Amino acid sequence: MTDIDLWEGMDSVAPAEPNPFDPGSPEYAAWQRQEDAARAEVRAARERQRLAEETERELVRLKARHAAQAQWDDEQAVLAKAQANDAARVHDGASFLLDLPPTPPALWGKGEDILWARGEALMIAGPQGVGKTTIAGQLLRATIGISGEVLGFPVEPCERRVLYLAMDRPEQARRNLGRMFADAEAEIGRGYLSEVLRFWSGPPPVDFAADPAGLLRIAQQHDADVVFVDSLKDAAVGLSKDEIGAGYNRARQLALAEGVQVVELHHTVKNGADGGKPNNINGIYGSTWLTSGCGSVVLLWGDPGDPVIDFVHLKQPMNEVGPLKVLHNRTTGLSEVYHDEDTDVVALARRCATTGVSAQEAAACLFSADKPTRAQVEKARRKLRELVRQGVLMERAATDGQGGRGNGDRWFPAASAAWTGEEETPNERYS
Repeated sequence: MTDIDLWEGMDSVAPAEPNPFDPGSPEYAAWQRQEDAARAEVRAARERQRLAEETERELVRLKARHAAQAQWDDEQAVLAKAQANDAARVHDGASFLLDLPPTPPALWGKGEDILWARGEALMIAGPQGVGKTTIAGQLLRATIGISGEVLGFPVEPCERRVLYLAMDRPEQARRNLGRMFADAEAEIGRGYLSEVLRFWSGPPPVDFAADPAGLLRIAQQHDADVVFVDSLKDAAVGLSKDEIGAGYNRARQLALAEGVQVVELHHTVKNGADGGKPNNINGIYGSTWLTSGCGSVVLLWGDPGDPVIDFVHLKQPMNEVGPLKVLHNRTTGLSEVYHDEDTDVVALARRCATTGVSAQEAAACLFSADKPTRAQVEKARRKLRELVRQGVLMERAATDGQGGRGNGDRWFPAASAAWTGEEETPNERYS
């Protein structure tokens, strides 16, 4: 380093001119000391600047090293989670095919009568105003432990927290649900309700068909193991298109694969055949992938505001439940199975105690059809045999000579409550 380099930019410190005194004089020596001190100050200033710049460079390197380590750790954590998830989803052939429970684990249902199976989405569909939010609200109450059953079927409570996505008219949903939870503070306490339940109000943060990981992400953000989607039309835009339906189904399956249980509210096409009630899965609005990815699809049908509506199990994990008539209590917001004598096969069998009921007649009763289809007859036959297993009816084969009038097997009431002297409640008829 030259003197020129040292003095650059330091004109205020450097002497203005060469030493004017004679060498050997006291003045010369004093001047020289002043010049040496100025040069030493410049060198010290330069050293301080060099150290400061070196410190800054080292600090930048340290920050970059720590940032790189943090990013690396995050990437490894994501990779490890993905590998763990992949490992959890991979099974050997024997365990996958042979180690099966006799019936799917039921979140809503009992025995083989399952309305909502663990690991499979439940869709509750229907036109406007028939009580989709009402039924969903009662499931919500049951999943957080306020009640143990809905429509007479037990409900498994959640393990962590429930997230309700109130995307369709959230204020109306809030009023409807509020009636059902009017006594919740007294029953379970405000603190518990605050902890176990979360509501999202309004449009979702992302379109779940466009961003399939979004549904799982919002569930995990709120530590929820159950999510209610109210409703599908707000979760993804353009549900009639197969690519949108497939995208949403991807979101649903990602959530289910991570142990998040899903309930969805959805709408039907405007009208079924001849403007009537849809009688199969094709009556659900939108892409086929919406219903294909569900384990269970329930149809509610009636006119807006009807106190009694039809409850039809269009797609089942195991047995078909119903069809049922459901009575909504507009004051409490709760519902119950309505036993209509005109569509109750047990009541029909008791009215025909001497002649019995055929599967054809039971189908006509169950489905309110003058000429029931073969499929409806077979469903009625399964229903009758289930009632036999429950001890409510007894079956007589046509070949035993006691089949009553007409051809085919017939079903008769088992010993009635009147014969045993015990009083029977309507719900005990199917317990």
